[in-house]
Amino acid sequence: MGPVANASVSAYEIAADGTVSDKSSATATTESDGSFKLRGSLNYPLLVRVTGGSFTEEADGSTSNLSGELDAVYLNAPSQMVVTAYSNAIVADARNAGGLNASNIAAAISRVNAFAGDIDVQQTTPTFVAAGTTATVSDGAKMSLALGAESESRVASGSTIDASTQSIVAQAANGDTLSSCNTGAGDMASDGTLNAPNSGNCSITTGAATHMTNALNRSGITSVAQIAPVMPGAAQTATSSASTCGDRNTLLSDNLALFQGRRDDVQATLTGGLTKTNWTTYKTVSSWGPIAGQYGAIQAPAGCSDIDAFRRELVMAVENFWVDQNINYCHHHIPGWLPPDDSALADPKYRNSSAGSTSGGKGSSTQKYGMTCTAQRSGVDGSQIVQYQGQGTPAALPPAQVQWHGVDCSDFTAWVYNFAGLTKDHTEVETGISTQACMTPAGAKSTPLWAGPTQTGVLLDINHGNFDTTSKFLLPGDLLYITLSPPKKDGKAIPETATSSIGLSHVITWTGKKWSELRNGPEGWRYDPAHIGEPGSRLGGDLAYILGNDDVLAALTANDPYMIIDSHYAGPAYRPFYGWYRGSVSDVRRIVGADAARANPELADYIIEQQSSMYRKATKSTLGQIVLASKHGLANGGYRLQYTQGANGAGAGCERVGIAK
Repeated sequence: MGPVANASVSAYEIAADGTVSDKSSATATTESDGSFKLRGSLNYPLLVRVTGGSFTEEADGSTSNLSGELDAVYLNAPSQMVVTAYSNAIVADARNAGGLNASNIAAAISRVNAFAGDIDVQQTTPTFVAAGTTATVSDGAKMSLALGAESESRVASGSTIDASTQSIVAQAANGDTLSSCNTGAGDMASDGTLNAPNSGNCSITTGAATHMTNALNRSGITSVAQIAPVMPGAAQTATSSASTCGDRNTLLSDNLALFQGRRDDVQATLTGGLTKTNWTTYKTVSSWGPIAGQYGAIQAPAGCSDIDAFRRELVMAVENFWVDQNINYCHHHIPGWLPPDDSALADPKYRNSSAGSTSGGKGSSTQKYGMTCTAQRSGVDGSQIVQYQGQGTPAALPPAQVQWHGVDCSDFTAWVYNFAGLTKDHTEVETGISTQACMTPAGAKSTPLWAGPTQTGVLLDINHGNFDTTSKFLLPGDLLYITLSPPKKDGKAIPETATSSIGLSHVITWTGKKWSELRNGPEGWRYDPAHIGEPGSRLGGDLAYILGNDDVLAALTANDPYMIIDSHYAGPAYRPFYGWYRGSVSDVRRIVGADAARANPELADYIIEQQSSMYRKATKSTLGQIVLASKHGLANGGYRLQYTQGANGAGAGCERVGIAK
């Protein structure tokens, strides 16, 4: 919001236990420019409260009255006091943590300041300039953008300042910034599939993107690149020969030290209280932990002629490297973060692997938190509990033995492409499954800013209905998106119709290799069912369940399925493209070789693009909806993808509507 004129300002002393005095120690009234001078005795800590007054909305220039109140809190005397929705969020965050004591206030200040771009939101005056007139991004410019972002979010959704405050608190707790928002995938279900993705709140980040192109934007910031936090990631050159630069096994063995160096370096974006020394164990408010930093490119070795082949095999080498790390399936953004140990609590937030949560959702109605890591991977030796057909969810490891390092499916794919240096920004492959599976600018004259970061690559209409004829187009490193299990009646799946819809819940990586090729190739023992569940095995401990046969060797030998890699069950591993995977493919994202795919006449009809004529405007419950489809789907009565952004901070959703053909 702009400057609030004629507002009442009162200051209240705070006791050591966080209790706020019911009698003000100083008061003031704001001038037309929003400035005020408190008159009275100021003893810190101090709560500053603003009520009443009027202001001009940064989003649309309208005049509004301040309803409710805005607060700020100061542990010590500041250089100046700036009271906004962001200072209000600091107060709300501290109260959510248990009250306005010094430790809660300090932690809340760190989180909200980091969200707004590592500025002091309670002491930084916004700097107003004409859009695009400066290339230098000052703290004042960031503050101006932050105010515009909140205004855009609130005006678009018709919500309140209290709602904006809670959105800022939620996003700051998740490690988000004004330039990036991070969500994830869903809980595992008892049948081995995944439940719907956890929704995320990206409303203020969405508001920032909208405000950057608003003619009323007075921050001077017009692109995300100007404010995106930078994680130093030097480019490196892969070690290999020209003849082996397209071989994943050689790339892994030759570049093991390079990969280990990247693994052992700082994995997180260092904002707020995160530092080079504490990022691995920092207690983030969100149980998802820190967001990923940005890695530099890995260049092809000299003499490597087919760069796309090198990059595809580099992706597979990186995936093999991380499969070999024996990490778990966890609701975390990065694999190197170890959540704080609260496993002794009745309802742990960070180390929750209860049987109920592992099979989807919460263990009981009294639980507040859900699963963070599955109890099927050992942190002692990296082994997996083997799941057999009809067994359902096997016995869980006790918390003290669980592997607490790990990532979920969409965080894993985002992580791999970032780790390989193939994405220029970590938002090019989002951590949220809905954005990964649906978002593309292709075919649209303009994409609504609420849609979030543009995803790299091209979407292809390769689905379970046409897979027998289109699978020949798949290449290693392609990302395949999987729907939820179809609804059933009397134990049988309900057939798809032209209007039936189903959400997208999972992502896997196409390896391009059948089981026999892997078993008979280098390090074939890693793919031997005799070693399933053992440390070092690359096979998932849930193979028998997926194959529907406890004799895994016989089933693999008879079917010789293509193998995929995904983070599922007990973490990243090789699994057969069979059962749920094969029957639920929705669409494919190709990142390496996307331009070649667009130029391939055989793929022309299968490219999924936004359909401008099908775009749906905002409603009371949504900010809008993008509809995507391929020429193949439109011509043959096939499906469309609907990417819908909910209002009031709800996360985006992606669902397939119609029949996969």
